[in-house]
Parts: sequence; structure tokens; C-alpha cells
Amino acid sequence: MGTLGEILRGGRASARWLTGAPFVNLRIALTAKDHHHARRLIEAHFTRFLETCRISVNVGGTPPEPGRGCVVCYNETSFADVAAFGTVMWPYVDRAAAADLYAFLPFGRSATRRAAIELVPRGNRAATERLLEKMVQAVKAGERIAWGGEGRLSGRDGVARFKVGASLIAIRAQVPIIPLVFYGGHRLLPLGSIRARAGTIHVRFGAPIPTSGLKDDDARALADQTQAVVAGMYEGLRTQGLGPA
Repeated sequence: MGTLGEILRGGRASARWLTGAPFVNLRIALTAKDHHHARRLIEAHFTRFLETCRISVNVGGTPPEPGRGCVVCYNETSFADVAAFGTVMWPYVDRAAAADLYAFLPFGRSATRRAAIELVPRGNRAATERLLEKMVQAVKAGERIAWGGEGRLSGRDGVARFKVGASLIAIRAQVPIIPLVFYGGHRLLPLGSIRARAGTIHVRFGAPIPTSGLKDDDARALADQTQAVVAGMYEGLRTQGLGPA
């Protein structure tokens, strides 16, 4: 399909997702029995988006086991990666973090709360510290939490600098960080574009990075280490020649 067809396909998928999101959020707020039910509704909405774009998702590596607390730290290049997360990640995480901009979607705050998705406040240090402590306690209780390393969509064909949030949680809870890479979103649906190219987003879990004995002062170095691992995984997938169909 040519460029025009890809733009029409991506535009249709984006419009359907945006117009449908408030209704999905309301349905979650009113009917979700638990976070599993809420996540199934989220998954279905993102799945429709990816299917319209003709994007599939392939998961590999060794995911964390249930009941063994850890912090899953990952990159995101475009909204296609967000959709991939919302489609395939729920069996592997018990709690997730998301940008607080989702609260601006109608009924978004209620829906994310029911799905055990924590919204990360921007520009509010005290509120962020409270959220970090909440995440630490969840991990200590055996939960697997997901926290985006870059803190935003990078919009680049690669991995941007990781912030220290995930590292602080892992260090304070003394649990490993599980590096996770998303590869393909930037090439299939670049940030700021509605051109959807058919293909596959590849999701890979890496080996755990231990935090035993580390202190808060080590968070920056741990974030840099995690970023380097994820970037290496990203480049490894690139060298395999993976990309749009």
C-alpha cells in the first residue's frame, strides 16, 4: 500500500482510538469488577487500534515470575509502543505507571485507578515522592511494576536517556530491575505522524539487573546501566533486520 493508504489507515486508527477512549474509560469506571477486567477492556481497545494499523506484536525473552517483586523498566518511541504495551504486557506486570496526561481524557483517572495504573504527576516533587514510596511498598509486597525509563515518548529511532524513577524504586525495595525493549514503533508509526506502516513491534525482556546493597546515590548510575542494556537490546534487534513489512 502506498503512502496515502498508510496515512488513511493510521488516521482512521487514531481517530477511532481517540473517540472511543472516553467510552472505554466510562465502561471501566462503571462496570469493571477488578483490575483484570479493567485491563481486558484496555487491551481490547488497543488491539483494535493496532489491528487497524496492521501492526502485530511479538514478545520474547524471559518475563518476571508472579509474586517476585521487581521493576520492569522500558523505552517508548511512539504511541504504537504504548499500544503494544496495552495489548501484551498485562500478564507480566501487576501495577504500571503512566503519564498524568491520561487524566485529561474523560473518565481517564477513574479508569486507570481501576486498572492499577498509577499516574505520574508532573512538576510536583512531593506527589512524585509519595508515588515512589507507594510503588516501593507494592514491590516489597511481591508486585511486578512497570515504569517507563525515559518518562515520555522519545520520538527517536533509539533509546533516550533514562530518568532515575525506576532505579530509586528498585534500590529502595532492594529488588532487581528487568530491562525491557520495544522495537519497531518508531519505524511503523512515528511520533507526530499518522502514517501507519504494516509490520511488527518486537518486545524483549532482558536479564535482571541486581540492586542488592545499592543506595539512593547510586540511582543515576543504575539508570545509565539500565539504559545501556535496553539500548544494546534495541540495536541487537536492529541488526537482525527487523522492521516494517
